[in-house]
This record gives sequence, C-alpha cells and structure tokens, in this order.
Amino acid sequence: MCSVSFLPNSDGFDLAMNRDEQISRIAALPPAYFRHEKVIALYPSEPGNCTWIGVNEAGMTFGLINWHSQPQCDGREKVSRGKVIPALLAAENSGEAEKRLMDLPLNRMNPFRLILVALPEQCLQEWRWNRSNLEKTILPWTRHHWFSSGLDEIEANRVRRQTCERAAMQSMPGSAAWLRDLHRSHYPKKGPFSICMHRPDAHTVSYAEISTSRSRSAVAMTYHDGPPCTQGPFVTNLLNLRINAVFQMV
Repeated sequence: MCSVSFLPNSDGFDLAMNRDEQISRIAALPPAYFRHEKVIALYPSEPGNCTWIGVNEAGMTFGLINWHSQPQCDGREKVSRGKVIPALLAAENSGEAEKRLMDLPLNRMNPFRLILVALPEQCLQEWRWNRSNLEKTILPWTRHHWFSSGLDEIEANRVRRQTCERAAMQSMPGSAAWLRDLHRSHYPKKGPFSICMHRPDAHTVSYAEISTSRSRSAVAMTYHDGPPCTQGPFVTNLLNLRINAVFQMV
C-alpha cells in the first residue's frame, strides 16, 4: 500500500511517496548515505539494507510499490522486494539499471511496480513484475501517479486518481509544496482509500520527497517519519550530483 507522484519542472523534477504499512511493522531508519560500488546513494532503510525509495549521485531515482492484484508467492524461499532498489542504485544510467534488474532473482519475489527516473536522460520508466513477466513502459516526461493497496487496489486507484485530478483543478501542479499537500490529503474522507491512508491495522507510516535541481547540481531528500498529516520534523538530506549527470540533460 503506497502512493507515488512524479512532477517535472523546469529545473528537474519532484517525486513524492507515501509508504503505507501495517502498524505492527518495525519502524524504518531515516535516510542515510550508502556507497554502492562507485556510486553514492541516499535512502531510508529497513533491516537487511532494504528500501522502497532511493536516489544516487548519478541522478537515478527509484521507487517501488507492491502489486497486490497479482498472484503472490507462497512464502517458500522468498526474496524481499526491498532488495531491488539497493541493487539498482549502483547504476549510472537507465540501460545499466535494466541489466541489473534482469540479474535479480525475480522468480523468488512477489509482484511489484518499479518507477525509474533518470535525470541525465530525462527518462521516466515503469517496470512491472507479475511473477511471470517483466514489462517495461517508457512514459512521457509529465505528471504521473501510482497507487497500491492490499485492501482493494482497484478502488484505491479510482479514489486516489480522482483526488489527484481534483487537486490539479484547484491549484496548478508545479512544486514540491503541491505534492506535499496532495500526499497529506484525506479526500474524500480519512480512511483506507485516502492518499494519506488510515485503517485500524495500517496507515501511512512515512513520507519521502525527492527534489532534483539541475542548476544547483544537487538532489534533496526530505523525510517525515509518520503520516504526513501529522506534526513533526521534515528532515532534508542533500546529495551532490555529478556534473556529467546534470549537463547531459536536454
């Protein structure tokens, strides 16, 4: 259960993600810096160095959501989907990321949808693994939203997309602040299908926001531990982008 939003701008892009989990799940660690081969990456993590969102100094950003509407593994010899993004964060371009994704033990992983944003190439991709096939879709460099729900994925997609379009009509999408307000939303009511999700057994456990700046050659990850509708600090970590990763953009 998660919600992801991508919003391009004149200086790069903003990406926001609500992570929805069972209340009983162990709390994640806040974003930290990691080295993956020759590349420095920034991401929050769970035990075993697993994550659901991350960015590296080459301008590669990844977000992963579960795909509950597809058949799930029976649990035997299962590999966590949280291993996917750390394996890809050593990649310096989308082609390398694709090769690394193909090398993973996907047949031992539950279905997922992976969002890949390559800033140097100005490339937005979605990868879908359904335990049988891995499919890639190249998307236009425009606003996009993705949703998952372990309760009712079809209804969650319907309600949350309606929320996004309603927000776009009320004010022009154009900033990380717009995304943050969207991901705090309880429209049409606070509950299992609002973007900021609340159920007796599960809720939005954290909010992560990645903002890239071509002019500053930097990326910022802002993180809030807890539902974004609650008070508490939004902590920002900065990561310098490699110069060649910035000026290849068109």
